[in-house]
Amino acid sequence: MLGVDGREQAERVLVRVFGAVRLAQYAAAGVAAVSTDRSAYSRPDVVFGLYAVAAAWSLLLYGGALRGRRITWVAVAADVLLIGVALVVVGRLTAPGHAIGWANWTVAPANAAGVLAVVFGPRWLAVPSILLLSGCYLAGVWRDFAADSSLLASVTGNIGSLVLFTVAAGLAATWVRASARAADEAHASALAAQRQAADAAARMASVEARDWERRRQYRNLHDTVLSTLTVGAMGQIDLNTEQFRSQCERDARYLRSLITGSDEAVSTDLGTGLGRVVRDLAALGLRIDHNSAELPAGVPGHVTEALLGATREALNNARKHAGTGQAWLTSRGDGTGGVRVTVVDRGAGFVPTAARSGYGLLGSIRHRVVEAGGQCDIASTPGEGTTVEITWKPS
Repeated sequence: MLGVDGREQAERVLVRVFGAVRLAQYAAAGVAAVSTDRSAYSRPDVVFGLYAVAAAWSLLLYGGALRGRRITWVAVAADVLLIGVALVVVGRLTAPGHAIGWANWTVAPANAAGVLAVVFGPRWLAVPSILLLSGCYLAGVWRDFAADSSLLASVTGNIGSLVLFTVAAGLAATWVRASARAADEAHASALAAQRQAADAAARMASVEARDWERRRQYRNLHDTVLSTLTVGAMGQIDLNTEQFRSQCERDARYLRSLITGSDEAVSTDLGTGLGRVVRDLAALGLRIDHNSAELPAGVPGHVTEALLGATREALNNARKHAGTGQAWLTSRGDGTGGVRVTVVDRGAGFVPTAARSGYGLLGSIRHRVVEAGGQCDIASTPGEGTTVEITWKPS
């Protein structure tokens, strides 16, 4: 499998493939030498000794490569020189008439040495190696060839096989390495694209998080500090009452929490938070009948914040628009971990389809409840008041 180390993997594949080919070539050469009559060699001990040395060297060379050792140009040169010597010596020690035939076991190993030079050696060593091996073969069989010119086709065929086989092996290795390099580059490009996409997504998430935090803070400011300032500025309440001063102090603490980042103004307990909302709105002049029972524990913080903010704004709307100065707040658990909060007033009411979208009914109530996974139903009729029903169930 080609991955980020595709070129390294390709090298291991080449070592395995051409190592197996070399093993087959040496096996065939050994069979040919052993099956030949000993009388075909003037010095069989030298002939078989050279084979043993070449075979042992091949095992050592490719065995190390299979274990991850790099095939250096020195090893390639040593391999070519060893087989070059064997080509000359074995060819000359083979009896007349047998050098250009199966008795000369060096032909197949010469192909193997050429492959090693072309596939694993540096470029400057490849052509000289093939020329040297071809020249050594010709030097070894020259006596037989000079005695019988009809052997020209066999000599040419062996040399041609050496050249063509090594060239084909070199082309195959070049294709494998090019494919590995292309796969590595494609994989690197894909990783770069993934990193860019991840960075872009992170930046987008950061922007969305900042935007969400700004909207959250604006809603909270709208529901608390701005409502208090509006009531005071419009003269809708006596600014000297203890309730109003306490509300101003609570709003001041909330502003300080925004500056310091402590967020201490947000309650994590729904019941406690609803009590705080009732107290704050009462300080602004709204009489609230509050009835609460069986509220579940463990409501997520962001849901608690959304429910409290929506309830506060529903009561703010009753204070500002109902014209009665009174509202009813009911909060209940549904027995499954869910919550139902209802705000009712018996004031002026309105036509829901004609209500202006903004940070009132839609922005501060419905949107924030829906964002928290809840539901908000608003029912109103002119002259008969308004009912805001907020529900949330755990998923």
